Amino acid sequence: MVELTDEQITAAKANDIAAVTAIIEATEERVRQIAWPHATRVGTHDAALFEELIQVGRVAVWEALTRFEGETAAQFFAFMNSTVKGKLSDERRRQTRQGVSQSAAARFEMALSLCDGKPFDAEKYVADRAHMHDRAMSPELARAARLSWQGQEPLSMREGEICAGVDGSTRLSFLTSDVGIPDDLIEPRDVISAERRIVVDRVRETLDALPTQQEAALSSYYGIGDYPDFGAADDARGIAAVADVPVGAVESLLEHAHKAFRTAYLGGSVADVTAVTDVVDETGQATPVETKECKSCSLAKPLDEFYVRNKATGARMAACKSCKRGATKMFRKDNPEARAAHKRTSRANAKAAAASGGAA
Repeated sequence: MVELTDEQITAAKANDIAAVTAIIEATEERVRQIAWPHATRVGTHDAALFEELIQVGRVAVWEALTRFEGETAAQFFAFMNSTVKGKLSDERRRQTRQGVSQSAAARFEMALSLCDGKPFDAEKYVADRAHMHDRAMSPELARAARLSWQGQEPLSMREGEICAGVDGSTRLSFLTSDVGIPDDLIEPRDVISAERRIVVDRVRETLDALPTQQEAALSSYYGIGDYPDFGAADDARGIAAVADVPVGAVESLLEHAHKAFRTAYLGGSVADVTAVTDVVDETGQATPVETKECKSCSLAKPLDEFYVRNKATGARMAACKSCKRGATKMFRKDNPEARAAHKRTSRANAKAAAASGGAA
């Protein structure tokens, strides 16, 4: 950076055009250095935002001159540096946090710093009145703030797709270090973005490794990609329609999908989860486990995962226990009047039985 003198600072404060021009030119490189990390989101550099922030930074330098009350060039540089950072941070938040106010975005980012950079934890934190008191957001606003902070790179975006605002370049093409920007300009949010990128890519790979129905069930449960967020609405029918299974089988399918996802995410094989292993006794002898395919979730499970239908013959139900529980839960949810009537009948029968026993 070009050296500034105390005399130039004094002249610029007196609106000397030549001095002001010299200061703008002298601080140009520093403005660009500050703007670069502010234009990097989720590991991708936004060239259009970068140019916009440079313009805002230049204006901020001039505004710093009008408010500077010191005397020396060193004092001005420190004051200017703080002013430009604040202005660019506000401008970045305004342009990238679409859909929420600057106040909401600032509160979410504060919660994010308190939650070690974990956006989903920050979403819960910022909506908790025990932590935020009168500044707590509604759950809907907290979710909007999280989605706004995460930017335009949801789990639906595949590796190699074009990012908006990067002039046709694919994501990661602007990286000059492991976390997306030169090492001397790394800030905490850049590390968070890099870690989130790794997790997002790993989630995509793991979902692709699951059987089709399990992938569809998890994607629609969490609203990943083009799937609606049926999990938030507790909509088992929506998940059933997407996964092409009976409504009663959703609970069982999700249970196995979560187990398979966890195993695959940690480096295991999905086949290890779906396979039914033999039982090994104390002598080391393996006894094959008799299995049965559930008619609802189409998964092969040990016989003890099915209720006994006929004790005399040992026949089992066609649907597994998880699917039966899911079907019962859906029936109760859809038929509250019938459930209430059943409860009243059961209580009346119990009272009648107790009365007849007492009389005897």
